[in-house]
Amino acid sequence: MYNCRLIMKISNYILFSLIMSVFFSCVTPSELDYLDVSKDVHSLSKFSYDYKVKSGDLISVQIKTITPLEFDFFNQTKESNTQLFVSNPYLYGYVVDDKGFLDLPIIGSFDVVGKTLQEVNFMIKERSKSYFKDPSVKVNILNFYVTVLGEVNKPGRINVIEPQTTLLEVIGLAGDLKEYANRKRIKIIRSSGEKPLIYYVNLKDLDIVASSMFYLQPDDVIYIEPLQKKFFGLNDITSTLSFAISSYTLYYLLNQ
Repeated sequence: MYNCRLIMKISNYILFSLIMSVFFSCVTPSELDYLDVSKDVHSLSKFSYDYKVKSGDLISVQIKTITPLEFDFFNQTKESNTQLFVSNPYLYGYVVDDKGFLDLPIIGSFDVVGKTLQEVNFMIKERSKSYFKDPSVKVNILNFYVTVLGEVNKPGRINVIEPQTTLLEVIGLAGDLKEYANRKRIKIIRSSGEKPLIYYVNLKDLDIVASSMFYLQPDDVIYIEPLQKKFFGLNDITSTLSFAISSYTLYYLLNQ
């Protein structure tokens, strides 16, 4: 009789623990949200951001002219090897050196560190007028990569095409956050300065949109931490319910 009571108590405890585990492991809709707002319409402040060129940047420079056969000697090698350019842009891109200069064939050297891409574009276009007829210039960064790790659906290295890409857009490229991702504590490891720095971003905070951390830098590592409840809860609800039913069945049989 004593053993039966002991087994009943143990069964009750297991059943209660399982129910509580399922309850506390559930994620509410509010925890899955981004940028919490209390009204249907909410105006946001925006951070004015322009990427500034740094030493080590690999710059793509394309110069077009209305008379390419006579004037366009700058892009001939690149255009004749399109596939090779895509597979290895370092063969055709131009690296900003340690002193901050960008050296281009024929048209010379440019001091570009600290300048926006629009400013670099203007500098190259103005000098190109001496070598090209009515030149059109396009400038971009080829080695703008960020790495996304942790609670995302597609972790890995991402090539950022537009330097003004936001943190939310990069998360979208990584397949969005998983259910148990901690949206209040996104870790950004930034190594573009003199020494690596670690920042924490709360994606539920509206003020993040007006922050410089909303925009990424080359070689940033974004780590998405899991919620604590992931460690304490059981992820497979089917298995949890099956185990709970089995425990209750055992409890019921022992009391017959």
